[in-house]
Amino acid sequence: MKRSIVLFVLLSACVVGVCVVNAACGASLSRTESDDVLDGIQKKIELAMNNCFVQNTAAPLDSLFTKLNKLEDGNGMVPYWKAYITYYKSVFYLKLGKKEDSGKVIKEASAILNDIGNKTSETYALLALVQSFSIQFASGMEAGRISAGIREKAGKALELDSTNVRGWYVLGSNDYYTPASFGGGKKVEYYLKKATSSPGKNTDDSSLPTWGREYAYALLIQYYMQNDRTDEAKNCLLMAEKAYPDSYFIGEYKRKLDEYFIILLEPLCISLTPR
Repeated sequence: MKRSIVLFVLLSACVVGVCVVNAACGASLSRTESDDVLDGIQKKIELAMNNCFVQNTAAPLDSLFTKLNKLEDGNGMVPYWKAYITYYKSVFYLKLGKKEDSGKVIKEASAILNDIGNKTSETYALLALVQSFSIQFASGMEAGRISAGIREKAGKALELDSTNVRGWYVLGSNDYYTPASFGGGKKVEYYLKKATSSPGKNTDDSSLPTWGREYAYALLIQYYMQNDRTDEAKNCLLMAEKAYPDSYFIGEYKRKLDEYFIILLEPLCISLTPR
């Protein structure tokens, strides 16, 4: 997400559905109006997230949620995006230090997805990502159960679609943040490389998600840097910059790498300075 304050954890999508009358509120949306809501929905949600921080309120996300709530479809797309919004709302609350509210809201996101009957590859990837965020509110055996559930959901996402970038990213992120004492860190590079190299689905449908690959690049660069694999970090950065020239995350890692090499060269520069 460009120029956004957000955690390295996120979601995915399904297929566009038919708009119908919402009897509960008496409002109706035509097919054209439905398309207007769903067109570029991911970018709209991310922009709303930024506005939440600017305005110091969750109202921009709530407004989009209300618009989606007026739609109905039978394939899980609308609840998917409602869960996406709810996830971001949880992130927003956590950034404000409202941990109790954040924990409550992330459970709502998970419940929305669990209620979807015929889950797609994207639904499972999103559910795994939501659970990845929720694990920080658990402890002990519950945390272990959630961790196992994350791998299971991401695995199902990839069973249904082996090219699902978001499924690979979730596995990589989960492995990266799992302590080594619990078996983490063994397949980070493999999963994240799959996320950055998987072709994904070719579609011009702007109602479908595009998140995942950018975050995978950023996390892979971070992994290389932490393990002093600077050449690989630089090569990964070059590919990431080409794919996402305006990425805030990638730009931050470029700055960190530049600082790293300045520190390395500083003693050499001092020794070569004429006295």
